[in-house]
Amino acid sequence: MEEAERFVHVPGLTYVKANKSYSGSHEGLRYNIRAAEGQFVVCVWPDPWCFEKTAEEEKSFAEFPQSEEGLRSAEAWIEQQYNADPGRWRPKNFLDV
Repeated sequence: MEEAERFVHVPGLTYVKANKSYSGSHEGLRYNIRAAEGQFVVCVWPDPWCFEKTAEEEKSFAEFPQSEEGLRSAEAWIEQQYNADPGRWRPKNFLDV
């Protein structure tokens, strides 16, 4: 079985803890990893809007321990969300919304 290409590469545990968050996007999927109270709160949502302008029902959340292992699990969860329904993340044109 062919393994899917990895696209989430967080700079590291120290980076996320120091900056309190890390965000990125991949082919229509937007994501954010936020350091909060000993855990990482991770969210994914579809283009085209920023987090604040996206409807809550469009967002998916998960929590992971604030550790190197938790960060790797957060990266894997984001990629699982994308691979579970690639059509949902199809980049949208702002005029189509």
